[in-house]
Amino acid sequence: LAALMTASQAAAQQTTANGAPIEVTVTAPRDGVQQTTAGPVRGYQALTSASGARVPTPALELPQSVNVLPRKVLDDQGTISQSEALLNVSGVQPLTPLSFGQLGPKLRGFAAERFVDGLPNYYDGGARDLTVNVERIEVLKGPASILNQGGPNPIGGVVNVISRAPTPNRFATFGITGGTNRYLSPFFDVNQPLNQSGTVLFRMTGQYEGTRDGIDVLNRQSYALNPSLLLTNNAGTSLLLQGHLSRRSQQDYPGLPAVGTLDRSGYSVRRDLFPGTPDIPKAYSTNQNVNLRFDHAFNNVWSTFTTARIGRSTFDEPAQFTLSNAPVFRPSTFGVFNGLLTEKTTEASINSNLVAKFDWGATRNRILLGVDYNRVTDRGALFADLAAPVDFANPVFPGYVRPTANRFNTFIDANNRYVQSGATVQWQSTLYERLHILGALKLAHVDIASRDLSTGAAFNTRETKVLPRIGTAFEVVKGLSLFAAYNEGLRAVPFFSGARAPRPEQARQFEGGVKFDLGYGLSGSLAAFQINRRNVAVFDPANPGQQIQTGEQRSRGFEADVVWQPNANLSILASYAHTNAVITKDTSFASGTALEQVPRNAGRLWANYAFTEGPLQNLSIGAGIYAASSQVVALSPNAAGQQWRTPAYVTVDAVSYTHLRAHETEAD
Repeated sequence: LAALMTASQAAAQQTTANGAPIEVTVTAPRDGVQQTTAGPVRGYQALTSASGARVPTPALELPQSVNVLPRKVLDDQGTISQSEALLNVSGVQPLTPLSFGQLGPKLRGFAAERFVDGLPNYYDGGARDLTVNVERIEVLKGPASILNQGGPNPIGGVVNVISRAPTPNRFATFGITGGTNRYLSPFFDVNQPLNQSGTVLFRMTGQYEGTRDGIDVLNRQSYALNPSLLLTNNAGTSLLLQGHLSRRSQQDYPGLPAVGTLDRSGYSVRRDLFPGTPDIPKAYSTNQNVNLRFDHAFNNVWSTFTTARIGRSTFDEPAQFTLSNAPVFRPSTFGVFNGLLTEKTTEASINSNLVAKFDWGATRNRILLGVDYNRVTDRGALFADLAAPVDFANPVFPGYVRPTANRFNTFIDANNRYVQSGATVQWQSTLYERLHILGALKLAHVDIASRDLSTGAAFNTRETKVLPRIGTAFEVVKGLSLFAAYNEGLRAVPFFSGARAPRPEQARQFEGGVKFDLGYGLSGSLAAFQINRRNVAVFDPANPGQQIQTGEQRSRGFEADVVWQPNANLSILASYAHTNAVITKDTSFASGTALEQVPRNAGRLWANYAFTEGPLQNLSIGAGIYAASSQVVALSPNAAGQQWRTPAYVTVDAVSYTHLRAHETEAD
């Protein structure tokens, strides 16, 4: 159930900044192109993306897979989390909101990173899933270090969430969403120009979410407040200031073991069992940051833009968990541990660019010169004590006792500093409006310093590497492009336990495919890819408990993303991914071992129909399905020597609601 109360009905009584009355007209929501603060969109289709080249570029001209979810998709589907929205994009395995730990989504089989407004968000603390401040979501697939270095996991790609920004039109939206499991989420979005000339604009969004879960004990509370202030001369110069304050809390959910759930031959464990004491304290995470974006156009050729962020996040995560998928004590008894993960992180990022845009002969050219710097200080600890053996056939869990550090229970107790920086030169050129070329080089630098407070061991490692990127897209006919690309990535390795300092991980991606924007509202992309990952940390067989970097992994597959909007009423979105992500070299697992939490096949189909006239005008009806094949839950095999796998599954969702879209224009 969604109730939406807007200022649209009162808009006829409002005036614009210069005193002229506002004319309110209701238009078909997919009729023509809508200009948003993140770029132009046509219904479910975004016409440009900034994540693939750091400057807005049409999809057909960009030789790399970038998928964009405009706000329209989230609204039509009644999406209540960013993770849910990401199921629309091929090759993405989003992080479930039930998972509290410092993890990220997966892209093309490898760990990815969620960026916000083009900057990294280390460990993604706070209320990471709320949607009120999302203008669009851009998904850049494959190693992303050349333009998006920073954060721990850019090998699989980057999910870049673009925030809402102030606009010249005054409006206010208030709403509340409710549902089963006591789900309740009020939200607001208020936009207000602060002067008559429209050069000072303010916007504020906020959301609260409270819900129980189908799993015993679990309940979650989250909130986020997002103020933003835009200063502009409306002639090429602007300064955008954005704040973010959020908090998320819930009982930590470690998941259920495979024996008793996937393997029910001996006994069964209830799906809704919370595997811990019901009175365990809640885990919580906070995030506070301030963003800045400055844009200035010197003339018709030269321009510059800079984004910067400073922020802080915290984690306090008490937990009860098991360390195995099979009973340690026969036939159904597991060792249950009391655990505690704490984390305090500060992060500072800046990304500054100089852009030249010019024509030369039969070519259109754009050159970007950029520098970036990301510094993270990370004080993290993980302690665990054996609490008691628990029979999961008839579970009675011990009370939670918060662990304190000692020499026997410390998994991690470290001070870390990660600095990732670089300088980039990128050239985009279009020849005769048909051949689009993109080339880039980045001088990337990774500086890792870590000190283990429990042992006194410390290391510092630095590495500088030139990362190339080259790609081309050729428009065979108007609206149909063939593309091919190659790029590399570099990743800092956190929490490494080895005899020597870790080298950064390296990745290479080869990709090729087709992009199209044809008649009758048909647009999308088809792509084949392969990513090779090196310097993966694996166990050292000669020194138990330590790691070495001899591991290698590979992911290859095929993806399709299609949008069809034949008229102003019907919108269809479809996606499919075939992903084969495996280990190719390891000290503990055989070559060909499947990587965990990556379905071999997954796809999404969604259709929405909006009535634009007649007695059902403004009624919108949508329905969709998502399907995924079985996936591995752990690298370690079961007693039969095979990996544990979940069964394939399908979900079905439908939504029906009434909405009103107001189009505001100034009267002559």
